Amino acid sequence: MTNEKSSLDVQTGQKKWWGYVAGGAVAAGVLLIPSLMAWVFLHPPRRHHGKNPRTAHGIAFERVRLRAGDGVRLSGWYVPPPDTVPTRGVAIICHGYWGNRGFMLPHLGFLHRAGYACLMFDFRAHGWSGGYRTTFGITEPLDLDAAIDWVKANPELSDLPLAVVSESMGAAVTIMVAARDTRIEAVVADSAFARFDGAIQTRMASLFGDRLAGVLAPPAQGVGERILGRGTQSIAPVEAVGKLSPRRLFLLQGSADEVVPPGSLQALQDAADPDCTEVWQVPGTKHVQAIYSHEGEYAARVVAFLDDALPPAPKRDAA
Repeated sequence: MTNEKSSLDVQTGQKKWWGYVAGGAVAAGVLLIPSLMAWVFLHPPRRHHGKNPRTAHGIAFERVRLRAGDGVRLSGWYVPPPDTVPTRGVAIICHGYWGNRGFMLPHLGFLHRAGYACLMFDFRAHGWSGGYRTTFGITEPLDLDAAIDWVKANPELSDLPLAVVSESMGAAVTIMVAARDTRIEAVVADSAFARFDGAIQTRMASLFGDRLAGVLAPPAQGVGERILGRGTQSIAPVEAVGKLSPRRLFLLQGSADEVVPPGSLQALQDAADPDCTEVWQVPGTKHVQAIYSHEGEYAARVVAFLDDALPPAPKRDAA
């Protein structure tokens, strides 16, 4: 009897011990996984350019170097306007998170054919640019500022109408910068998030499912904010978009977007001046895929919007 009781006590003790181990492992996972996710999100893998304007479209280009206001060095391409059609303006082209300027080469093709000089650059911590981490829109506005400054410092470009064509994180950054910088005369924003808080939740849901994302997203965001040393509440294009008026804005997003919250397009539309805003919800299309799924219509809509939104380019004497 004594031996049986001792054996039972040992088994009970082992079960408790394994219960403590399992509980500790779960607790460690709850703490560790959000920390790892925060680090990965802030330090995206570098994806370098498979093509450039010449190899993609047969277009001549120049490599340019920019410097953001906080000293971060940025890498870019400048594509002069074509000499086969009248010059229409300048388009700065902004990529999204985990991308680089090479991802925007499809946009370059139709914008260049339409008569636009184009400046493409890699945001910090992306492509060939400097910087060791992304901030999702806290410091990235400095990168777009540097691109605008470069255009306006170029005597061949400074008096031309200026638009920004952008997607995803780049679109969110563009809206926030355009709200305070009237040198931007028109904005095309493809798949911009309304608030960063909602975007991180949706992104994690696409990776882990809604239930697990609800557990992991808040602590991951909290860890990320501690790493950055500031909150992410300021990353809110929805609070800035109303300031673009009377300048024109073209908002678009796929109805099947799995990265940016589906309500973002409506939230931005509601906050923008309806008299200055064009909206296109692309049916059945995922995140930033409209350029591929509706290629011809996408190009036609963007070019028509810019031609209508921008003032005429100044006439210049022939050389």
